[in-house]
Amino acid sequence: MKILGNSVRFSILVLYSLLIISGCADVEEKKAAHYQKGMEYAKAENYKAAIIEFRNAIQIDPKYADARYQLGLAYMKTREPQKAFKELERAASLDPTNKDALIITAEMYMMGKDFKESREKIRRILDVDKNFSDAYALLAQLELNEKNIDAAEKAIVRALELNNKNSRYYIILSRTQSAANRMDEAETALKKAVDINPEPINFKELAGFYIIQGKNPEAEQALQQSLAINPDLPEPYLDLARFYMDKGQQAEAEQNILAAIEKNPESSNLYVFLADFYRKILDFGKTEKAYKDAIDKSEKPEDIKAMLADFYCATGKYELADQEIEAVLTSHAQHPLARLVRAKLLIHDQKNTEALSIIEKLIQETPRWGEAHYLKGLIHFQKGDIQLSLNSVNEALKLTPNNPDALILLAQHLFLKRDFAAARDNSGKALKLAPGNFGAGIIFAKALLYLGETEKALSLFEKMESHAPENIEVIYNKSLSYLAQKNIPKAIDSLKRILELDPDFSPALMTISKILIQQEEEDQAIALVREHLQKSPENADYLMMLAGLLDTYKSSPDEALVLLEKAQKIIPENPSVYAMTANILVRTGKVDEAIDKYKILTQKKPDFSEGYMSLGTLLFEAGDQAGAKKAYLQALELKPDFAAAANNLAWLIANDSKADLGEALRLALVAQNAFPDDPYIADTLGWVHYKRGAHKLALTQFSMAVEKRPDLATLRYHLALALYGDGQIDQAKVELKKCLETKENFPEYPDAEELLKQISG
Repeated sequence: MKILGNSVRFSILVLYSLLIISGCADVEEKKAAHYQKGMEYAKAENYKAAIIEFRNAIQIDPKYADARYQLGLAYMKTREPQKAFKELERAASLDPTNKDALIITAEMYMMGKDFKESREKIRRILDVDKNFSDAYALLAQLELNEKNIDAAEKAIVRALELNNKNSRYYIILSRTQSAANRMDEAETALKKAVDINPEPINFKELAGFYIIQGKNPEAEQALQQSLAINPDLPEPYLDLARFYMDKGQQAEAEQNILAAIEKNPESSNLYVFLADFYRKILDFGKTEKAYKDAIDKSEKPEDIKAMLADFYCATGKYELADQEIEAVLTSHAQHPLARLVRAKLLIHDQKNTEALSIIEKLIQETPRWGEAHYLKGLIHFQKGDIQLSLNSVNEALKLTPNNPDALILLAQHLFLKRDFAAARDNSGKALKLAPGNFGAGIIFAKALLYLGETEKALSLFEKMESHAPENIEVIYNKSLSYLAQKNIPKAIDSLKRILELDPDFSPALMTISKILIQQEEEDQAIALVREHLQKSPENADYLMMLAGLLDTYKSSPDEALVLLEKAQKIIPENPSVYAMTANILVRTGKVDEAIDKYKILTQKKPDFSEGYMSLGTLLFEAGDQAGAKKAYLQALELKPDFAAAANNLAWLIANDSKADLGEALRLALVAQNAFPDDPYIADTLGWVHYKRGAHKLALTQFSMAVEKRPDLATLRYHLALALYGDGQIDQAKVELKKCLETKENFPEYPDAEELLKQISG
């Protein structure tokens, strides 16, 4: 091998070094070029393009602190706070002297209630620059959040010593003085902020200060002054509009919103503001138009289309909502609000499992989204998972205390617990926040009804009906208000109106038939149910209703059994039809014959789950509980989610002397998952909870059952037991008296009578 001379080796080394330096220079040039392009895009407010360029720069050099900082700022502009926080945190780590990155992350930590980490970031800033005034201002806000008023004032005074021309500092000073109840000084500080910088946001702060003290004329004057100084900006008009909206001055509010739009007619956000205003005052035609105008003006119409879909969903226009959401998700499959509305539509369709899957993913992505937590609570409520529902609604209200929907759901929980005063208060708060929310109005009026304020409840239901003349829930509750006033003709008129709107709404027909029976018009009740059954021959509720009437008042058990057989084919998993059938067979002395029939049938068809279900119900009525359990188990082996068998077996186990209440609870939940609105299944689940000593959970389930079937005395008796167990003695008395007043000959009558004597004596 030829040995290279020293001069040759030196030449190669020089050449290699030049190649490395050249390569490094190329890398530096490339990342600098991407960074420069990103800055140009950011200056032009093309933040999506800027993000791409900054990410390209970081891909070349992951430790490029300036690029990460600018990327974080760009993410803030595109409303991606989690990504922004991640990049700004990394930028501050790579460059500890980047005070701006540190201050922004410190603010984010404070907003996230992580005061310890926010304080640490402020300490790091002051280690770099002891005269950084923004750090002292942020420290003052942090101290205020932790109720350290003296420390807060000391920090903001230091900020002002360093920079007395920053109007924001005077606002923070005013807040510390207000917290110390030095209102004159606080007002002076706010006026100083306005003098330094007479922009709308500072006038808005001054007006808010006056509003808190009840000085509305002064607040209005401050907002008018803001408008006079900034006549060409839309913000002062919107601030005035908000002020008038809070005061109920709708005409003045609308006038100012429209004036704001005149100042910036191309702003989609202003049309969204207008749509939200019209939505609050229940002018739904103008609401829809404003949203559509906003879509036409928007560069990102998918956001507003999702809002429009949410509006359609809230006003019952589910098909239109579905169309809008489908359009958004086709092009933006991960759009958060569109997915949220999709979940709402699934909830409406009782597809709770699918809806829950969407909501849980949204919560995982955005843990502090209050509305997502509310919807999770609503889903659990509909599934009968009461404690999980309550946990979610409490989390929703923790994150968004003024969420009217969450307040309404909490009110529903309180209503079912028979805490009518608290239900009224929470739904009343929801009504103030969202005057057009029918859910809030209904629960508020129902609470008034149960508190004995019948006239107020009726007036509110009539007012809601005038806005939504086809809302069945409103009309039905209005009819119950008439019944509470013993105004039978008007109650019947309202119930008939419901049946015109929805011929299959069985509670209305059931209530009319009960009224007729109380008036000893049994023939008329039977004729009425027959008439509606002819119109809706597949309505299982009507088949069961007519069967019950014929069996009780016409002694026609054979026809009743034929009707029940039809009902069983329509709803083979509902336990009620089996119970009614078995009850008639026992009374007519045909139970043994029926048991033999089903035994033979199940032997011939061992996979006939409905046959085992019928056999189990008959054996139970005949007193053979062991045989009934075996039959129900056989039905469940064939079909593990067979709701009727699960419900009945849960009841049997719960009443066993050696009850396995854990298994009873599991079975009852299987049944309720299939039929969350069935009163008999709710009663079973409530009974299992009652046996477990969980009186509050039992109370909720029994209340749900009574809401669906207020005419069944047994359900009311169970509710009374739970109320008594929960210590609500007066409410227990009310329910006991109601179930004892009924003409129904229910088995627990002597027990109810004895309990009433006991708690009254």
